[in-house]
Amino acid sequence: VPEGPGAKPPTIIDADSSQHSALVDVEKGQNLVLQGPPGTGKSQTITNLIAAAIRHGKKVLFVAEKKAALDVVRTRLEE
Repeated sequence: VPEGPGAKPPTIIDADSSQHSALVDVEKGQNLVLQGPPGTGKSQTITNLIAAAIRHGKKVLFVAEKKAALDVVRTRLEE
C-alpha cells in the first residue's frame, strides 16, 4: 500500500485518478469489479492491477468475454 499523504501506487502504464483509486482499493485488500463502456481505461487498470499482484508474488485469473480484451492486457504486460 502506498505510504504518505497523496502517495500513489506504482504503475507500469499511465493511470488517471479513478484508476489509481481502484489500485489503492485492491492494495488495501478490497475486491472490485471493473465495468464500463469502451475507452474508459479498464484494460489499463487491469494491466496495472495484474502487474501489482505479480510484484507481490500473487497469482491472477483474468476473465473477459472477448479474446481481444485478453490480448490487449497480455500485450501491455509483455511491453
